Parts: sequence; structure tokens; C-alpha cells
Amino acid sequence: MRILFTNDDGYDSVGLHAVADLFKSEHDIAVVAPSSQRSAASHSITIGANALKHFEVSDYGYKTYAVSGSPVDCVKTALSLLFPKPDLVISGINNGRNLGSDVWYSGTVSAASDAAHLGYRAIALSLDDYQATADDFKLCAEFVKKNIDLLTAIPLPPKSLLNINFPKGKPIGVKVTKMNTQVTYKDKYVLVGDGAINIEGSRDFSELSENNDEYWCARGYVTITPLLLDRTDYTALKAMSEDGFLL
Repeated sequence: MRILFTNDDGYDSVGLHAVADLFKSEHDIAVVAPSSQRSAASHSITIGANALKHFEVSDYGYKTYAVSGSPVDCVKTALSLLFPKPDLVISGINNGRNLGSDVWYSGTVSAASDAAHLGYRAIALSLDDYQATADDFKLCAEFVKKNIDLLTAIPLPPKSLLNINFPKGKPIGVKVTKMNTQVTYKDKYVLVGDGAINIEGSRDFSELSENNDEYWCARGYVTITPLLLDRTDYTALKAMSEDGFLL
């Protein structure tokens, strides 16, 4: 299988190479990832003449390229120039969770989303542990390797992807579950002097219901959530009418 690996933590991320290393001997692989940390870059792209730069890195034993732009820039550059027509695009393993509303901001999920938008099978991987070690990432990567045939056989509709989150520590099971939309960040922007602004935030899980990614991952499960790119509200669409609008 031909597999493109990317992420938002940068081309030298431990989590990225933990999973790529396990696939290098049996598959045709390449890494195309940001040249620097680009977490929370969401679905941004870099535009303008000569806006992007890239260079090849020779330290990993497989094709590895660093691109100066966002995670989505990396995917577009790879599919157009550096590693076209892969069978699968894997984004991650991210250093930190991408559960619930994290999906909207995540560069990791957005990279996979762009691949799905362009017609490729895509998987986003994240570990809910910001102090993860190389062994922690390897444990997650081994889950992906052992289950890759099962994951790629899931009959996803066009323009959809899998968002997989690993809990801290050894998982106790797997839950196929929906994305949480209850709990969001309570962001607070604070002036700290000289025009500088700090972003502070918290999450309140006190009323979190069962059967979503946040609930199960916090309880030690690997969560697998299929995501659609179509954000149309079909209930509202059905209830709406063109009548009455003024031109």
C-alpha cells in the first residue's frame, strides 16, 4: 500500500515517526509535514507567489519532506508534487487530544479532512497525553498497524474520514462513537501588557453525557469517530423556503 503521513506538530515529531516507522518495511511511504509546529492551524492554507518552501530530510530511512506552510498545505503539496496518488493518508499521531470541539481547530484532523475532500481515504490519529513518551506513541502506532486492514475496509461514504483518539496509558477497549458537541472550551483572552494577549481556557465536563468520544477516551478507550465534511443542516434545509425573500 502507498501511504502518505503528515501531521501538525512538525516533520520531526515523535508521534509522526512512531507510526511511519512501523509501515516502512512493508509499504511505500512518505512523510510530508510542516517545517515547524502548526497546531490549531485548522484548515488554513498559504497563498501568494513563492509563499511555500520545502526541503528533504534524510535522517529517517524513508522519504521525508518539510514544508513551510500549514498541515493542509502539506497535504496539497504532497498530493500534487511530492507523493501523488497514495492509497491512504494518515495524519498524526498528534501530541494531544483531538476530541469533540477540538476537531474544528485541529491541524491534524484538517490535514486528513483535506485528503478526504480530495477523494483519498484518510485517518487522523491523536493521543490524549501532552507528556507522552516514545513508548506511549509506539503503543498507539502498534494499534494502527495491527488494525490497518480493518480500518481501511470500513465502508465510508465519499468525503468522510476516521478520527481516532487514544487514551493516556494502555487502552482497555475500543469504542466506535460520535463526536461530542456538548462540551466546548470557555476561552478567555487576557491582556498581559505591551499589547500582548494570552489565551486561557477551561472545559467543564460535569454534564458530559455518555456515548461520545470525550466520555469514552477519558475512561481509557480508543475512540473511533467517522466524520463527514458536509456541514449542511438538512433538517433546517428541509424546513426553509425561498418564498418571501426581497430582491
